[in-house]
Amino acid sequence: MKILDADIDIEAGKYLLFKRHWLLLILVTGTALMDAVSTMYFMLQTGPGPEMNWVVRMLSFGYGPIVGPLLGKLYQIFAVWVISVIVPRLTRFVCLMVITFNVYAFFVNFHM
Repeated sequence: MKILDADIDIEAGKYLLFKRHWLLLILVTGTALMDAVSTMYFMLQTGPGPEMNWVVRMLSFGYGPIVGPLLGKLYQIFAVWVISVIVPRLTRFVCLMVITFNVYAFFVNFHM
């Protein structure tokens, strides 16, 4: 497949996150769960209105304060995988950024 005149080897990249960067995937998943649980905690107290992530906020308005954050994090993990397939050299950077933002959001959720 070609994107912007660059060849993308989807067959080689689709297992990259699971084989080469499995530890980062575990950390992304763990911090995503931490953030989802802390988001559920504060949403049960304040409602989805103050949520800063507009995707999670809309999902929470539509599906509730439990399912919304879980769906949002599922989409986040899927997006990390898609980026690792399309641009394999950015996999570490994207994973580290997502881990950092998830840990930050975890602490912010308890101070709302």
